[in-house]
Amino acid sequence: MDKEIISKLEYKGKWWLPDNPEKQISGTLKIMPNKEILLELEGVFKDIEEITKILEPKIEIILGISLTEENITLYECFGIKSNVSVSVSGLQISSLFRVNEVFIGVHFQKSEDVKFKELFIRYLYLDEWINVYGFNVSCDSDEKEVIVKYKQPYPIQASIGEDCKISIEFELISSSIMPKEINIKQRAYVRVKYSTEKSLNECWDIVRRIQNFLSFGVGEPVYSLVIKGMTEANKQTVNGKFHNPPVEIYHRSLEIPKARRMLLPCDMLFTFKDISEKFEIFLKNWFEKANILEPVYNLYFQMLYNPRLPLQLQFLSLIQAIEAYHRCKFEGKYLSDDDYKPIYEKLTEFINGLPTEHSFKDALKSKLKYSNEYSLRKRLKDLFKKYEEVVSTFIKNKDDFIEKIINTRNYFVHYDENLKEKAVNGKELYHITQQLKIVTEICLLSELGFDFKEIKNLLSRNRRCLVCGLGNLTYQL
Repeated sequence: MDKEIISKLEYKGKWWLPDNPEKQISGTLKIMPNKEILLELEGVFKDIEEITKILEPKIEIILGISLTEENITLYECFGIKSNVSVSVSGLQISSLFRVNEVFIGVHFQKSEDVKFKELFIRYLYLDEWINVYGFNVSCDSDEKEVIVKYKQPYPIQASIGEDCKISIEFELISSSIMPKEINIKQRAYVRVKYSTEKSLNECWDIVRRIQNFLSFGVGEPVYSLVIKGMTEANKQTVNGKFHNPPVEIYHRSLEIPKARRMLLPCDMLFTFKDISEKFEIFLKNWFEKANILEPVYNLYFQMLYNPRLPLQLQFLSLIQAIEAYHRCKFEGKYLSDDDYKPIYEKLTEFINGLPTEHSFKDALKSKLKYSNEYSLRKRLKDLFKKYEEVVSTFIKNKDDFIEKIINTRNYFVHYDENLKEKAVNGKELYHITQQLKIVTEICLLSELGFDFKEIKNLLSRNRRCLVCGLGNLTYQL
């Protein structure tokens, strides 16, 4: 694995379209972390008479070769500027593309060819979360001797299906070995191996799901820093020997933070050590329940990855996540749709006969359409009952807690002045939002495979809980 991306990368070379390799244009590819991936060309791919009419259209694939003879594929390219100017040296033409994905080391001729059989991913905070190292240091002060030994840890493996295996593997990096200084470090990375090649969308899906799994455990946004892939399209024969070098993959991203926090195990919701004996089971649970719990995942991670989201929106996102979880796990209706249908039809018939405006009638019918579904109050009570062993340790007066949540939610949704005094704000809103986040995490930890005792232990040691005043897991309204 290569070093993490820490600065802008540039590749100067020639660029062309797969169906017109004769027309090659000089240009520069710029990969800028947290900004854009841009291709600056000294020309255009379309006919010159069309330049002033429209921008270059979306181009699925642009191929290139760098000055250092590296094959490059640019995937999903969008023309954002074309310039034509006249100078003393003649006509000057240029164009600019925004690129979604870059593959260094391979030429994919068409989008269907963009497939990978293996992925190697370096994630932010993976080393801290895994916390497994192969160094053994012994010091002898009498002999003034320091002995450093290193044994590479064994890969940590898990199978999440018949055609996909995931492992956490380790590599040793030597950054400085000199007579007066030795600097070596170990890095962990995730290896994904498929039985058959998978499309780019399938690959991004598993990269994202592993990323979310780590983010949930770490309690902080996790991002992929380095991605490489193995593809059949890159098979080569060198000196009569089969060779398949990995392809470097860069994805347009505007989110990776420049600075990273220093994290300790007490900052994390759970670490690898907490699940080491059941790593495969927990990872399988995460993947198998992803489709069912996708609305919950999306709402929870939307908030986690956007820490600057206004507190009001964080609160509403967590309410939605809790409602979505209840809907996924419980019978969420007072009556079945079939039983409620004749009731709804009679109610709408009565509403249609009212001597009022059509807009008012429509509003009433809209509200009644889902009246057979459980209320937020009912959903919260159900969840608090299911997870009472954990929830009761930090929410003592559940009825008052639920009442404040409902009044606050209703005020934020409807802005009814009658609820303004009953809704919480400021520090109390922050505190209750953190409580709702913990309730959501309790639900997801349970789905992951932790029992109630384990969940209580995880929460009681977490430094975020201490900061929120939950160190002793007691809360009084």
